[in-house]
Amino acid sequence: MGAIIARILILALIIWLIRSVLMSIQKGSRKDRSKKSPAEKTSVMVKDPVCGMYMDSKLAIRLDGRDKPVYFCSEKCKAEYLEVPPTPKP
Repeated sequence: MGAIIARILILALIIWLIRSVLMSIQKGSRKDRSKKSPAEKTSVMVKDPVCGMYMDSKLAIRLDGRDKPVYFCSEKCKAEYLEVPPTPKP
């Protein structure tokens, strides 16, 4: 009878240790996600100024402009933009 109780206690201890490890891993992954800024958490549709294509800002090629960032669908559009930037509208 004493051996059965000892086995049950050892099993309970092992389960508690596994649960503790899993909970600490889960808390660590939550902390990593919370470190992102709000801009990184959300995605915005942006328009390529060269070809007019809309794309997700996370997938687009970004160029930091004077006023705000400019997004491109490809390196080709970015190169074309840098050769002849559009004139500002009045």
